[in-house]
Order: sequence, then C-alpha cells, then structure tokens
Amino acid sequence: MMAKQADFITLEGRNMVRDALTSDQRITALMIGSGSLKDLKINEIEKLARNKGIKVQIIRSEELEKMSESKNAQGIIAMMEAPETKSLEQILRLKRDVFILLLNHIDYEQNLGAIMRTTWAAGVDAVVASPNGVHQITPVVAKISMGAAAYVPLIPMSLFQAMNLLHKYAVPVIGVEVGMGKPIYETKLVGPMAFLMGGEAEGISKPLQAECDLFVHIPMNQEVASLNVSVATALVLFEKVRQEKTPNKGVEYRSS
Repeated sequence: MMAKQADFITLEGRNMVRDALTSDQRITALMIGSGSLKDLKINEIEKLARNKGIKVQIIRSEELEKMSESKNAQGIIAMMEAPETKSLEQILRLKRDVFILLLNHIDYEQNLGAIMRTTWAAGVDAVVASPNGVHQITPVVAKISMGAAAYVPLIPMSLFQAMNLLHKYAVPVIGVEVGMGKPIYETKLVGPMAFLMGGEAEGISKPLQAECDLFVHIPMNQEVASLNVSVATALVLFEKVRQEKTPNKGVEYRSS
C-alpha cells in the first residue's frame, strides 16, 4: 500500500522497518498488528518509534494483512517520507566518478527489488529504469530491496535520453549482452561507468546497442541461454567492485 508515489514509501517487514528507524530516514507513521504485540522484535521497534515521537497505531492483524501489498508484512507496516530524488543530470554534475545502472524493461517487481538491494551493496549512484517496465518503488520492490530503495535513487527515464546525458558527461555505457564483446573478467571496468542490462524476455534492442560504447558478457555453459536479470546484474556490478579494489586486473577499456 502506498500513498502518493512521490511522497511516501511503504515499508513492510520487521528488519526493514527497524533499519529505517535507526537511520536518518523520516518515518511518519507505524502500524502494528495486534497479534504481533508479544513479539520481542516488534516490541523493540515499537519502543524505538515511540522514543522518536512517531505515531504508533495498533490495528487488527487481519486489517494489517489486507493493507499489505507484499503479503508478508510480518505484523508491521511503516510509512516513510520518500527521499528527494535528484535527476540523472544533477547526479552527473555532482559526481565525476559515477557508477550508474540502466535497466531496460523489467517485468517483475521482485527482480527490481533484488537489483536495488545489489546496487546499494555495490555502491551504485543511481538506477535508471525504462518506463516500459517496472520503474517505481512499490511495496513489493521496497520489501525485496530490504531498505535499499530508500538509499539508491530510482529514476524512471527514457534510456535514450539517459545515454545521451551520460555521453554528454563522458561516461561510457557498457552493454551487457549474451555473446557480445569480451567476458567481464577480461575487460577493465574501473572509473566512471554505466552498465546497460537487457530486459528479462529479450536482450538489448538494436537501437539501444547503437548507443553503447562497449559490450561485455558473462561467460557461462553453452547449455544455459541466459541468467535471471537480477543475478546477472549482481555478477557484473561486483566484478567492477572487485576490479576497483585490484585496479591492475582486467584489460584496458577502449570505446568502440
């Protein structure tokens, strides 16, 4: 359940709500299912919320479950004021050594949530999601992301416009596509960079391929056609993280 998408993010689940309460995020309301009042972790969260002056409402567990869009609220729902999201151009102006992820046509909220969690862990500065797929922070995305949706900007935007901006600021766009370019382990992936991941049902379209500076692929058994997009994203992002920590590994990047 969400209020206005631009104003609030609904957090569902004990760990995510607790993490948000112990961060600098602004929680405006907390709802607890009456059947969860004896749970020690719920009691800890309630005390934490009351100490911060946050309104706590006890409601029937059945009503709480009806409100839950993730269908696994674990007896608690919080409303968090959505952090102000900068535009892609603002991010590019503010940071030179940017790390951006571009997503083309994500079909499932679960995959976007898992990707957001990975980007947070990998230190990605922003995720740009094409409006032709899942591109907003829904309760399911927020829950699967384990709170990452509150920290990594998700920018709904035309990928062509995003790639034009990236090129304007001299940020190379690396297309990740099965069978194209060199393996990720043989390509130098350090410095400012944006990765473009293909959709779940199809790869990167020819028009989008034309805007890429370079292609890489994830080596795998020939019997496997492709990986789940969230898994593929994790492998690529953390190969860049690995190389940043060991900068002498990999092959020099050259734009096509």
